[in-house]
Parts: sequence; structure tokens; C-alpha cells
Amino acid sequence: MSRPRAQRALLTLFGLLLVAVAATSIRPAVRSSGPIEHRVAHVDERKVEVAVRSVSSRDVLFDESFRVREGGELTVDLGSESVTVRTVRGDRARVIVEGDGRDAEVEFERRRFSARADGADLVVRTDPPRRRWSMTRTDARFRVTVEIPRRYSADIDLGSGSVDVASLMGDLRVDVGSGSVRVEDVEGDEISLDTGSGSVRAQTLRGDVRIDTGSGSVSVDRVYGPLSVDTGSGSVSVGEVDGETHIDTGSGGVSMTLRSAAASRVSTGSGSVELRLPRGAGFDVDLDGGSVRIDEALGFSGHRERDEARGRLGRGGPMLSVGTGSGTIRLVTG
Repeated sequence: MSRPRAQRALLTLFGLLLVAVAATSIRPAVRSSGPIEHRVAHVDERKVEVAVRSVSSRDVLFDESFRVREGGELTVDLGSESVTVRTVRGDRARVIVEGDGRDAEVEFERRRFSARADGADLVVRTDPPRRRWSMTRTDARFRVTVEIPRRYSADIDLGSGSVDVASLMGDLRVDVGSGSVRVEDVEGDEISLDTGSGSVRAQTLRGDVRIDTGSGSVSVDRVYGPLSVDTGSGSVSVGEVDGETHIDTGSGGVSMTLRSAAASRVSTGSGSVELRLPRGAGFDVDLDGGSVRIDEALGFSGHRERDEARGRLGRGGPMLSVGTGSGTIRLVTG
């Protein structure tokens, strides 16, 4: 064998030996299934702390059960937490508080969180002292989960944060200074959802429903009963409603389906309005907007111009009043 060829062969063999040695030294670390801190503890303890914090779940700071009764009322009065309300069978209630962030435990103690049963009722609140001004930002976030009987009322006040309520048979009042509201499958005499700034999403509500948002969109899947929506700025979408309807938005479009002939009034300062009406239903109509379009199948008769219409649909009936400062009004069969 020539000298160059022999040298290349030796270099190749040496390279293979290096790869084998490297693989042998790496293999134990790859096979290790222990927690992150075990693999890096010999390097830097501070790295361990950061790694553990990054992969850990929220800490449970409070978890307590209470004996209550169906027909009671949940009262929630909190500052800046996310609140979830779920229903369970039986006469038991449970409150869980989870904290996240390096200051969660200290901030939880400062807020003086409490939960107590009062006969059939349950009260959940915080009573923090006045906070002193500081340039340091507190790193703490909290999630409060409340489990109550299905036949229960709820009164929820929250300074800021989200509220999520599902499967409740009882009156519901939600008031949030800033944050979103989500409600699903609620039946009660009165259902009131109010947020100063934030969206409202609702599905299947039975009762007298009132929704108010200073700024934020409103989306409702189905309402059995009268509906009132008032928003300073934001679009309104109502899948189906059975009952009188009153919608007022300072700026934003409106889309709604009426399943029965009931008095309805829709007003928007700026935005288009589309209403889907049951075929053959009778209404008296008063429409005023940038332009007005009426499906021929609705059988309109009366005075009509490009931007307004007054008369009736079919044989007439409850008043349907729609007004928009700028935007198209469309009445279609749905």
C-alpha cells in the first residue's frame, strides 16, 4: 500500500475511534430520565432553580371543601384574579386557588384571601390592605376555581380578570371592571353580565338577559327570553333569540336572528345591521340608516326610500325599529 493511502486509512480509523468514545460518554446523559435539576445540579444551582420554575405547574395555595345546600348563593368579591365557576352534584362546594409567579405566595398572603360557608351560601373574597407605592412590579397571577351545586345563584364582582361560568340553574350577576366574560348553559330569572372593558361570550341562556360592556364585542349563541345589550363600542352578534330584544351600540355592527315575532329595537351610531326574520312573521317596521334593503319574501308594504322604510311586514305585528348613523340595514329571511 502506498504511503498516502496508508495515511488516509489510519486517519479514518482514528476518526471512527473518536466518534465511538464520544458516543459512549454522551449515552448516560441521553438515557437519563430524571428531573431537569438532577442533570444540571453539578453545573450551577441557580440554573436548577430557573429550570424547575419554568417547567412546574401552578402552585395550589388554597384548597378547601364546604357543606352547602342547593338553592344557596355564591358571592365572589375579588381584585385581580381569573375566576372559573363549575357545578357538581350534591350539597358540597369547593374552592381552589392556584398561584403562578415568583411572588405568588407572598402576594396571596397579602391579599388575605378567605372562603367560608354561611348556611346554604358560600362567600369567597379578598381583603388586602392598601398597597404602598413601589417601583418593583409584583410577579403574581391567580386562578380561582369554585365548584358549587347546579341549582345555585351567583353574584361575582371582579376588579380585573376573566370570568367563566357554566351549567348553572339560578340567577347570575357578573360585574368585571376590566376583563372578558364567558358564560355557558345558564338558566335563571335574571342573568346580568357587565364588563367595563372586555368581550362577552355566551351560549344558551334562559331568562331575562342583560349584557353591558363599555368597550368590547358581544357574542351570544342562543337566548330563550328577552335580551338587552348595551355596548359603548363593539360589534354585537346574536345567533338566535326568542323574546323582546333591545340592542344599543355606540359603534359597531349588529347581526341577529329573531325566532319569534317580538318587539325589537336596534340602534348603532356607526355600523351595519343585519336581521334574520322568520318567514311569514308579521312586524310593524321603522328603519332609518345609510341604506335599507328588505328581502322580498318578507312581504313589505308601506313607504320606502333608499335610506328609510316605514310600514309593515306581512300583516304587521310587534314593532321592529332599527336605526344606524352610517351603515346598511338588511332584513332577510332566516
